[in-house]
Amino acid sequence: MVTMKDIQSIRADLKKRKPADLANSDRPLTDREAVKQLAPILLKMKKRGFTINALVELLQTHQITVKGSDLSRYLRAFQGDKPAEAKPVRLKKPPIKTADSPAGQ
Repeated sequence: MVTMKDIQSIRADLKKRKPADLANSDRPLTDREAVKQLAPILLKMKKRGFTINALVELLQTHQITVKGSDLSRYLRAFQGDKPAEAKPVRLKKPPIKTADSPAGQ
């Protein structure tokens, strides 16, 4: 039977676990998996001015066949997977009290 103390130790153990080392794996990747692995550099290239069609052509030279619409969708999905950057919190300014406003009376 599992207790709450067990859950805490299980949680700690699971946090320490790492996925299998895929870097040395000979398992074939799907085109989607390959794009996900290459997404950071593809996004940088896109920012530098490469079009989606140019990226599709470059990927095809490396036996990664993907349509432009799919590549765009995969890259958007990758961006959604990344943790969002903390945006600065904007504080609202209190309303200015004037003699004519109900708050100023």
